[in-house]
Amino acid sequence: MALGLISLPPIGSSHPLDPSSAVSGQPLLIPEGPLGVSSAGPGDPYWFQQGAFGDSSTHNSVGASIMIRTVFDSLNNDAHSYWVGSLLSNGAFVQVGYLNGLTTTGQYYCCAWFFEFFPAGNTTSPPIIGPAGSAGPIGSWHTYAMNSTGNGVWSFYKDNRYLGSSPPAGNKWNLGASTTGGNSVAAISEVAEATGRTDVIGPGEFKNFEYAPTSPNAFQLVQSGTVHIGCGLNNSCLPNPYGVAEIEKDPNIPNDFLAGSNIPNPGPDECGSTASPTLWSSLILSCPGSSFSFSFFDKEGNSMNPNWISLNDSSAEIFYTTYASQTLPSPTGQWIISQVSWHSVNVATGEIVNMSGTSQSFLTNVFSVTLAVVGYLYSLPVQNASVIVYLPDSTNQTLRTDDNGEGVFTQLPPASYSVHITVPYGITSNQVHNIVGPGSLVAKVFSLPELITIIVPPILIAVLLAVIVARKERQRQAMLQAQMPTQPVPGPAYCRSCGQPLAPTANFCTSCGTPVRMMVQ
Repeated sequence: MALGLISLPPIGSSHPLDPSSAVSGQPLLIPEGPLGVSSAGPGDPYWFQQGAFGDSSTHNSVGASIMIRTVFDSLNNDAHSYWVGSLLSNGAFVQVGYLNGLTTTGQYYCCAWFFEFFPAGNTTSPPIIGPAGSAGPIGSWHTYAMNSTGNGVWSFYKDNRYLGSSPPAGNKWNLGASTTGGNSVAAISEVAEATGRTDVIGPGEFKNFEYAPTSPNAFQLVQSGTVHIGCGLNNSCLPNPYGVAEIEKDPNIPNDFLAGSNIPNPGPDECGSTASPTLWSSLILSCPGSSFSFSFFDKEGNSMNPNWISLNDSSAEIFYTTYASQTLPSPTGQWIISQVSWHSVNVATGEIVNMSGTSQSFLTNVFSVTLAVVGYLYSLPVQNASVIVYLPDSTNQTLRTDDNGEGVFTQLPPASYSVHITVPYGITSNQVHNIVGPGSLVAKVFSLPELITIIVPPILIAVLLAVIVARKERQRQAMLQAQMPTQPVPGPAYCRSCGQPLAPTANFCTSCGTPVRMMVQ
């Protein structure tokens, strides 16, 4: 059974990672809002921020660092960013991370590093944005850091690679402060300059949140973090629809949290409690509960490793990103697997956790699909066609069709897919298919038989018409020749006086001198 509607090829594509066309235009320079200073009244844009603040031990820092996992979001006419930053001692602001945005031509500008700085009392400084894809690939971890170099100058880094600095003293953009003063460092996901609350952002995953108390490279782990949910001046605009939640305690991943969509507000701390705004309070905190291991499988029985999952027992929700020997708190009711994130799609089937055991396998709504590429007119299989299927998180799967014109895409979540098909000796096709379950999918394209059908007959007809026209012209010429009147043929001329033959051009007889015009033949 076919699972999707066949679409005619669109004229263009704005997919951020489409290899058939480069990103055109420049990224829109949408400012990412400083903490708590972007006004938002009726009709104004919103800067929804959610994440974690460090505790008071991070005051007077001269640097901050965090690891962020790259994700992709479909967005509106705004920008989504994930960053580490802080207000400075004089009210200036610095931040560095990565963002997803739009270009000046309306394309997605996916996953580029950025940094930004605002002098005290100024919120108009545009972000400095790296090349498209510079924060990729999707699902990879990267470290973003900022350091004070003295004299009000701050430098920014990605994976220890220098990105740039704020201007030196004497420049109007000089920040004028070398420490955070009485402000804590923060790690935030943000929907910037939005006009509503309908965006889906991430959630982004953050870990190894660090600060530098004395020198730029003397990073230490932030010992405790608190929830930050903000929007606009004094957080006085629309209620923020996004949340932040510490991931269940894992000794190997300190202060690891999610921030963005699908997270409750307030979210749970590292032990599953939502009683306080504290996300984590100590790197050695012991969480009560039993050890439990999760494993996940698609509908064909193949194992998979989701980006993150959540469990819900009607009174609490807890989150995990690793699944072996995790602490599982005792529920007030029973734990249900409520979210399993696979390529940014929730593929959970609502299975119940069996607390009497120590491990359990869970089935997900992830499946394989057989794609058949056939000709549009005759449905003949198209061999050796290159097919790229773009997943909801902008990653892709690529295959070539076999002798039957088929190929199998594995472990797909239910979603709407962009499909790019390169046809040998045919026309490249861009299609959109809604795939909601396992089965077969048919993609019709214009291959060589269709082109022969479309192109050759008009050529043959044109040649035949040319032959017919030429034949009729020859017949017409022959008829004209047959209808022309016969012209009299002049006979030989003789001199009337002596009978001597005369030349055709002679004026006098050469024998007797008699004028020719006087002669009668």
